[in-house]
Amino acid sequence: MKRLSFALLILLSFVIASCGSDDTDPGEFDNQNPTAPQNLIIIDIGINSIQLGWDASTDNVGVTGYNVYQDGTLVLSDVSGTSAIVENLTEETLYSFYVTAMDAAGNESVTSNSASVTTYGTPLELTPTLSELGFFQGTMSDLMPADDVQLYEIRTTLFTDYAAKQRLIKIPFGQAMRYIDSDLLPSFPNNTLIAKTFYYFLDERDPALGKKIIETRVFLKLESGWTATDYVWNESMTEAFRDDAGGTVPISYIDENGITNNVDYIIPSNTDCFTCHNSFNTTVPIGMKLRNMNYIPEYAGYNQLQFFTDNGILLGVADPSAISSIPNWENGSLTLEERARAYMDVNCAHCHAPGGSVPPGFALDLRYETAFNETGIYAKRGDIEARFASTSPIYRMPQLGRTVVHNEALNMLSEYLESL
Repeated sequence: MKRLSFALLILLSFVIASCGSDDTDPGEFDNQNPTAPQNLIIIDIGINSIQLGWDASTDNVGVTGYNVYQDGTLVLSDVSGTSAIVENLTEETLYSFYVTAMDAAGNESVTSNSASVTTYGTPLELTPTLSELGFFQGTMSDLMPADDVQLYEIRTTLFTDYAAKQRLIKIPFGQAMRYIDSDLLPSFPNNTLIAKTFYYFLDERDPALGKKIIETRVFLKLESGWTATDYVWNESMTEAFRDDAGGTVPISYIDENGITNNVDYIIPSNTDCFTCHNSFNTTVPIGMKLRNMNYIPEYAGYNQLQFFTDNGILLGVADPSAISSIPNWENGSLTLEERARAYMDVNCAHCHAPGGSVPPGFALDLRYETAFNETGIYAKRGDIEARFASTSPIYRMPQLGRTVVHNEALNMLSEYLESL
């Protein structure tokens, strides 16, 4: 009997507990916080504003709005959608944001991921003198990059009458180039400046004897797109002055073999610049394709794209090996096709490609990535070789940027074209 009573007591306790668990207080869940927003990103960057966007979790039932925090301070509350514009910011200033979700009971979620970004600066203008753009520090003719200016190099370079070149990029404070979806040009922030300075050593056997600096070509990225101009250096090489008219400068230098060379160096006009930098009637840079920079330059000591990433100059490249690398045409261990196609890509494809300045009827597409049977090289091989060997202004190729024959490249190209 005692055993039966004990069993009934246990059963009764279980029933009471079970009934109690079903009798839930309707307000019990009012104290449960909603799920945090996900994937906070920067949609747009302005001078005094930032546009944010985010995703709500699929289980975010009951959310009535979102709060936006800037540097830990609430700046927007009860935002109804999943994007917002934060205004009244200071230009060229770093800000950090996160977002939370709210429900009708006033419960707030934990924070989303944070997103940091620097506002743009007031749009730059191309100045009358090169020094005003701030590319160099110290004596200008030393071509010493300023602290906020980065040297860069490309693997296969454009030929310009054997001139030496220095390539620089100046990216606004807190900004960076961004990898998009190809091995070609990255996206550039507004107010990016790119400069390429052309010069000759007086005697290539001994650079310490000095150099003759001729011009610095400058590209400026604005909201409306790229704009370009040229700065011509004075005789004393103390300054360079904006000059879009172009002209000819006589140059005499001694090459590494001890031979004196005389060149009537042509400074391009602004129209000439657009001819080469034209893509579907839009001005664009040529050299800074990611694949052109995907190698180990001497100044960096390791992969240049990784160097840019490590120094905050480039975002979005997790592994440079995932990006193609254009061959060095001077590397004799590569196939003739690799070398020739790389050379023609850098020296010719900016015009001989869809959207370039050459009429489509000429039927040449010299981009490195174009399949050989679609390039037109075989059908035009005789013409290509003859034009590379010519110095006639109306026949030579490229027509702009050179007045003498690039003999070393011509020998390689001739061997390749005659092998087809």
